[in-house]
Amino acid sequence: MNTQRKIQDELALATADAARRIAGVAFLRPGIVDRLRASAASRAGRPGGGTAAGNSGVRVRPLDGGPEVWHIDIQLVARASHRALDVTRAVRAAVGAAAEDVLSEPGDRVRITVTVVGIV
Repeated sequence: MNTQRKIQDELALATADAARRIAGVAFLRPGIVDRLRASAASRAGRPGGGTAAGNSGVRVRPLDGGPEVWHIDIQLVARASHRALDVTRAVRAAVGAAAEDVLSEPGDRVRITVTVVGIV
């Protein structure tokens, strides 16, 4: 596995975990790609859903600025008992801290997008 892919996977898992811990987050919303991967994994007889089970609702990709620039996109469903704005701010801070822990190089930069796609 190449270094960039390893960092991408570590970022996805760490940031998904950080986002789930926020009080107002009901769950992270898997996208269609996550669902297709989970479906393919189950048909192939692999346990779990791979990406869909571990970090669904999180997309991590390198930006054009170079391999040390990352975009983290979080899609979540918030709890109605919490203000969506407060939830997104808390998730953004937690994800930023988690990304900082994974990215040890001082030049590494992260752009974080948090989208509330529903409220329950």
